[in-house]
Amino acid sequence: MKSVQTFLTFSAIGVVGFLVDGGVLQALVSLAGMSPYQARFVSFPIAVFVTWALNRRFTFASADGPSMSGWASFIRYLAFSLVGIAVNLAVYLSLLYAVDAFRALPIIPLAIASVAALFVNYFGAKHFSFRRP
Repeated sequence: MKSVQTFLTFSAIGVVGFLVDGGVLQALVSLAGMSPYQARFVSFPIAVFVTWALNRRFTFASADGPSMSGWASFIRYLAFSLVGIAVNLAVYLSLLYAVDAFRALPIIPLAIASVAALFVNYFGAKHFSFRRP
């Protein structure tokens, strides 16, 4: 039952990360005139930092505090997030390329790509990023 609760908490924080990623992405496209390709290079690191901080505090913390030192868990989280972003970007870029209408509303392919990467990210966070030594 704890694994289900952990996954649900991770998923809820993923929604927050999606909102941060999508909000920054859409703002950069709509307000700053960036391409949806360039904007992902700004929105992604911001979302990674936000989700790392929230997952460290809420999803993978125990009664005696977070699972490991801040920088160690962040570096591990970022490293595995690169695997997740590879899946995410493959789906995102494929959809942008395949459907012209998505270029004006990049949040739609971002949502689809985020769901595709959810399980990769969860596995990495649980078994690599926040694993207790």
